[in-house]
Amino acid sequence: MKAGSFNAITPPLDSPRMRDFLNRCLGLKWKEGTAHEHQVRDILDEMEIVYEYQPNGSQMFPDFNIPSRWGTIQLECKSSQRANPTYNSGRPHVGGLYVFCSKKYDQTTIYYGDDVLTLEKRAVYDEYLAEQKALLEKYQARADWKDDRGFDFYNREMYTQIGGAQYTDYFTHKDRKLCEDNVFRSFN
Repeated sequence: MKAGSFNAITPPLDSPRMRDFLNRCLGLKWKEGTAHEHQVRDILDEMEIVYEYQPNGSQMFPDFNIPSRWGTIQLECKSSQRANPTYNSGRPHVGGLYVFCSKKYDQTTIYYGDDVLTLEKRAVYDEYLAEQKALLEKYQARADWKDDRGFDFYNREMYTQIGGAQYTDYFTHKDRKLCEDNVFRSFN
């Protein structure tokens, strides 16, 4: 039920309906990209949950804004052939609710962005990015940076995970249940 206005939410999204939605998401099989978003959207529609699809445009976080008594739920759909998603040009968002399906397991898991990337690690990334930006600006100020073809350079963030399955596999990771439980607990 695409939202025209968030002023009147009928029926209200209460704890039992939200837990039912989450359980239905956990039961999803693998679909790639937009097809995964559409299967999540179909559940929202079937359950008559109000949402706004791609509120910031395609390729931008989140895929869905869901108004609720807990505030606006920012829901992002991720899919991968592997056991972990790729975060192109943006790390997992603090407070962002992720529904991730994997072809490798033909399963879906749910988690919050801040449960897979700590605030401390974000601070380290922020420090690095600030230094990287300053270095780029230093080079862009040089006279020999400009050429008669207009070539330039920009830094693009890309977040990956390394260290083997014990760190990177969202389905066998020791904290999978904890991450899923954190999502359910937040909707009591």
